[in-house]
Amino acid sequence: MGNYYNPVKIKIAAIDVIEDVFNTINPPLKNIVLLHRGGNFLEMEAGRTLNKVLEGYEVKQLAVNISNPDVEDLFHYYKQIESFDYQCIVGIGGGSVLDLSKSLAALKNMKIDSTSTLRSVIKQKLYIENQNFVPWIGIPTTSGTGSEVTCWATIWDRANGVKLSVDWEKLYAHTAIIDPTLTASLPKELTAATALDALCHATEAYWSKSSNEISRIYSLEAINRIVNNFESVLNHPNDITLRKEIAIGSLYGGLAFSNTRTTACHSISYPLTLELGMVHGIAASITLAKVMEINFESIIENDKLLQAFGVNSVSEIQELIEHFHQLSGFSSKLRDYKANEEIIEKIASNAFTKDRMDNNPVALTKEDVTQILLSIY
Repeated sequence: MGNYYNPVKIKIAAIDVIEDVFNTINPPLKNIVLLHRGGNFLEMEAGRTLNKVLEGYEVKQLAVNISNPDVEDLFHYYKQIESFDYQCIVGIGGGSVLDLSKSLAALKNMKIDSTSTLRSVIKQKLYIENQNFVPWIGIPTTSGTGSEVTCWATIWDRANGVKLSVDWEKLYAHTAIIDPTLTASLPKELTAATALDALCHATEAYWSKSSNEISRIYSLEAINRIVNNFESVLNHPNDITLRKEIAIGSLYGGLAFSNTRTTACHSISYPLTLELGMVHGIAASITLAKVMEINFESIIENDKLLQAFGVNSVSEIQELIEHFHQLSGFSSKLRDYKANEEIIEKIASNAFTKDRMDNNPVALTKEDVTQILLSIY
């Protein structure tokens, strides 16, 4: 039982389809903000194609050269476009670019004079009263975050050691464009880490308290595609057929958790990233099998979950994740990220993110989280 809702228009097509997307937005567009990953993006084929499509518009470009944007970063980009009367935002990049895009879409014309004010706007969700929010278009260049089909964005507040969320149903993208060729140049480590993030989205969505029949179908299909193509895409990164399989798997994972949100694995991952600097996809996947073991008897049709992973038991999931980490050049042990007992204690204390940990089908205590972390130390 349950309800499923996701209004994002999805186009699995080459990037130049964006011209048709612009023509569907009313009122007609004049001014557009373009967020991209910077570097040599504008010299690449995708950058040149996008620039050509944008020739008929007034465009403000923002090059985003950061990962895991902080509230200070969001304020920086907000000030850059504050006086520009944009009617749409296009974000082309990884999860950080997409999260900044939807956040800026929510903040248009709000009076924000400092990082402190912005922090209050986010914490108090004052942006949901903003009538000047604009549509945004998401074009992922990684296969993992699912941000192009969710209505929330992660913004870090490192000064206070917490994760913030810009979260509003009106922040679903107008359109998501999935062009697998955009992921072909991703390095091995990023390909792996983002795919593992997508795997966690799909798995956690499957057992989430908010799981429903439709989200579970998306979850199983996502897991199957990612698991069956993970090693091959690392070995053959230029194979667009394999890239498409991972991209569709990531999309399905995004569609699954867009309705369910994530659970304990992601909740624990946030302090792992803050305290140990762990790449997000690794931080989320490193506890996946351990949390699954705790949740297993509470999971609806848990046999189908194992089948999607192609295994017979939860212990094999742990072996599979460790294998994926090894293939990708990452460790599955916290000691290799300079963890110690004191840090583990701090991580366990900060692992209880609202709407994530309490979304887990089995209630975990701080002692449970500590034991999970010690088991992978």
